[in-house]
Amino acid sequence: MDLSTITVSDFKALFVRDFTYGTTTDTIKDSDITRAFSEAGAVLNQALYSSDAIIQMMYLYLTAHYLCLDLRASAANIEGSGSFPVNSRSVGSVSESYTIPQKYIDDPLLFMYAQTQYGMKFLSITLPAIVGNIMSVYGGTSA
Repeated sequence: MDLSTITVSDFKALFVRDFTYGTTTDTIKDSDITRAFSEAGAVLNQALYSSDAIIQMMYLYLTAHYLCLDLRASAANIEGSGSFPVNSRSVGSVSESYTIPQKYIDDPLLFMYAQTQYGMKFLSITLPAIVGNIMSVYGGTSA
C-alpha cells in the first residue's frame, strides 16, 4: 500500500475524540500529524498485515503513538528526560495501577510501544502476526 495516500483527514476521522486539533501551539496541528506520519512510516512493516484496510489502521495507530511521544517530548522542552511509565498513581481516593508484562519490559522495541495506549493497540494487533508456529520438516538435497 502506498502510505502517502493516507491523509491528515483520515487521521482526524479515526481519532476525532482523542486529540484537540487546531492551528495554535496548544492544539495538534496538521504539521504535527505529518511528522508523526514520517516516524510511523519508517517502522511499519506492511508485510505483516493481510489487507490495505489493516495496514491503514496500523499506520494510523502508529502515527497516534508517535504523536503522543512527540507531544511528551515537546512538553518537557530542552530540560526533559526520558522516563518509564508509571506503575501506580493516586490522587485522593482515586488510584490507577497497571503493570507492563515482563516480556515487553525486557524487549527495548516492545517496551517503547507499551508507553501509549495507541502503541499497545498496535501491539495487540501486530503480535499475533509476528509470533507464529514453527515446525520442522525432514528433507534433504538431491545433489
